[in-house]
Amino acid sequence: MDFNKKDLHFSSCRELPYIDYHQGAVEKNQSIAVEVTTPVWLDGKRVGTLISSPEDLEALAVGYCLAEGKVPGGRKVASVSRDDGAIWVTTTAGEPFRSAAPPFVTITAEQICSYGGLLDSLSTAHHASHGVHEGALVQGNQVLVYTEDIGRHNVLDRLRGFVELQHIDVSQAVLVFSGRVPQSVIEKVHGLGVRFLASRALPTSLGVALAEKYNITLACGLRPDSFKVFAHKERIVM
Repeated sequence: MDFNKKDLHFSSCRELPYIDYHQGAVEKNQSIAVEVTTPVWLDGKRVGTLISSPEDLEALAVGYCLAEGKVPGGRKVASVSRDDGAIWVTTTAGEPFRSAAPPFVTITAEQICSYGGLLDSLSTAHHASHGVHEGALVQGNQVLVYTEDIGRHNVLDRLRGFVELQHIDVSQAVLVFSGRVPQSVIEKVHGLGVRFLASRALPTSLGVALAEKYNITLACGLRPDSFKVFAHKERIVM
């Protein structure tokens, strides 16, 4: 898989002491995912508080503002900065970045299976803490961007922030995701402009229904040798 290190964004962990009991008590250390709270200001008005991993908060704040409809119509992000423990987003006249939408080029089942071990191969925080979700936008054998967070919705918002700030074309991208797929996840994937979601976990009934409505191919239970297609199988060559 091809990627640049700048395209990979990992979460922090911290070693904390604990008592391990298994037919006796032993003092040990465990890597725990770091969690922070950060106020978000949009055009001088506080619009929310991020509860997240501490990395790439600028991208997360931008994605959050877009995904939650905080940015008014006819406005786009002009700048984002960090100051005094908060993230400050400003907007200007215009429209947010949106990828073109040519027909999606079909993808083979073998290519999808090749993504089955991708997240495990990239993650450090997940293996250390078992406390983060992961997401990667991939196209063919290229990782466009990868990120982690303590919350699965934050992963999707952070990806949207990177897409907006870096103008990443996701028209042919597959989103490889670690979390389960309820309707709230499909809403965010739709907002991101992605038309193919491959998750290690399974969907809910409303997640499947919304994927059908939004024309999103939904492949779940992703493993290196298998997956389950719940919506829009026409994009897969089996």
